[in-house]
Amino acid sequence: MTQNVIAIICDCDGTLCPDTATRLVSELGLDPKEFWKEVGGLVKSGWDPPLAWLNRLLDLARSGEIEPITKEKLQAIGNSTRLYPGALDFIDRLRNRLRENVEFREADVTINWYIVSSGIEEILKTTPAGELATDVFACALEYDGAGHAIAVKGAVTFTEKTKFAFAINKGISGEELRRNPYRVNDAVVPADRPVPFEHMVYIGDGPSDIPCFSLIKAQGGRAIGVMPPEDVQLRKPYELAEGQRLTVGPYTADYSETSDLFRMLWRIVESIADSIVEKRAHRVRPAPGY
Repeated sequence: MTQNVIAIICDCDGTLCPDTATRLVSELGLDPKEFWKEVGGLVKSGWDPPLAWLNRLLDLARSGEIEPITKEKLQAIGNSTRLYPGALDFIDRLRNRLRENVEFREADVTINWYIVSSGIEEILKTTPAGELATDVFACALEYDGAGHAIAVKGAVTFTEKTKFAFAINKGISGEELRRNPYRVNDAVVPADRPVPFEHMVYIGDGPSDIPCFSLIKAQGGRAIGVMPPEDVQLRKPYELAEGQRLTVGPYTADYSETSDLFRMLWRIVESIADSIVEKRAHRVRPAPGY
């Protein structure tokens, strides 16, 4: 199988844009500080973090303490989300640079862009970034006939994120994975996997990204840490820097052309593309004559 795809996998909240969950909490009329403090108490009592905050919001909506959570409201938040500098077009800029290189063009080196997040799918898919991504994997809600959220259909927690890395590795589409989640366990020999882990770049900002950092880096891929510009206390970067989980970073989440993050990202993408070209050369090299 031709393995010419580079997968750039990004967290979303705090990586590509400010936290959309906190914005939702605020727009529902709740005090974010108090809400997250309450969620923290649930987590300490044994709740999984995404299930804790999502179910708490649904409980408040059912009791009438906040307005119903509708698809329309979630999509409106997504549509109006402000991305970090350069986050909307950095993938296109990387693709353009690849196309400018004759060897990369001949090898048909391409980039697929995935968003893997513990945020709400309905919000993230309608952000400017989500609309351009190859696929978005996030927490999913179930809605009633009126479009009101009534249950948590799927939660993406720490290690759950690695499931999507394996799906990308094995070439399982998001649509297929949603229909049949067991497909991620398919036995596929490495040579038949469309996106080797060494062709993956994972970009994230927080503790929920650490399992993916560890998995992808251990398998020869790259892990890039970023820090949200609004994180003035540098709490998340400190956590990411511990334990040698990153290949590089953390950098400020600025994807503009002249930023340190984008320059490093291009160096990494270029090195992966070089390895693809080299492997291709070995495959097509004619056998020696005697």
